[in-house]
Amino acid sequence: MLPSACLLIVLIPLCECFSKKEIKSNKHFESKIVGGTHVTRDRFPSAVQFFNAGNLCAGSILNSYSVLTAAHCFDVNTEMNDMVVQVAGARFLYDRQARVHDVLSFVIHEDYNKATLFACDIALLFLSSPIKFGNKTKKAVLVNNGKWMNTAERHFKATGWGQVEYGGPVSEKGLMMTNLRFVPSKRCSRLHKVNMTADMFCLYGEGVTDTCKGDSGGGILWNDLVVGVTSHGDGCAKKDKPSVYSNVWYFRNWIQKNIKLFVKTFCE
Repeated sequence: MLPSACLLIVLIPLCECFSKKEIKSNKHFESKIVGGTHVTRDRFPSAVQFFNAGNLCAGSILNSYSVLTAAHCFDVNTEMNDMVVQVAGARFLYDRQARVHDVLSFVIHEDYNKATLFACDIALLFLSSPIKFGNKTKKAVLVNNGKWMNTAERHFKATGWGQVEYGGPVSEKGLMMTNLRFVPSKRCSRLHKVNMTADMFCLYGEGVTDTCKGDSGGGILWNDLVVGVTSHGDGCAKKDKPSVYSNVWYFRNWIQKNIKLFVKTFCE
């Protein structure tokens, strides 16, 4: 059973806001991972864009109808008519080559924001039409153990279309990727002067690379397995300020339970 007291670590969500007009005009406003490198979509085929009333988030494909994302991506809106998911070929924001899916249903963790702001920051999207799989569109594989949670692990891959610099200029490139290293919970707690709980973990890019606004909800990969969901941080790529991620291994039973409930409700 998940505890009701999932505590906050730091300050701000990592989502980015755009108006519907800005998104549909496809202006040069798409923004990316801080300090990262451009990658092709076939290298990270489970990554998708999630637009919610003009707010950019990311997500990971779990199956043909389900996407994993962050709960705070729904803070601005819960009307499904204003939500879309872009997959396959989403090089930029509102890419016309991408396939667009409407949202049929969604579930936000029942303990999100109960204990404190951004607590239990995880959610699921369920689509109204099935995702078609191919070279650029594949299911994510969720981690099945906790071995990755140690300081020896220095090759966590974060991807996204979020800002390249906090509050700074944007990039005209597409999907970005960066490598981050694991930071122990006790050290992360000291650096942020708050308590860490089991549903969270921290990654750090030496104050040079990081996830940033617009990357929220995206999957964190370790050995090609999704171990986390981009949640929040104290700015982006700040010295001695690791960013915080939701622990997919911790939430595995919650994810499985809600996917089964969706299948029972909509498919049987």
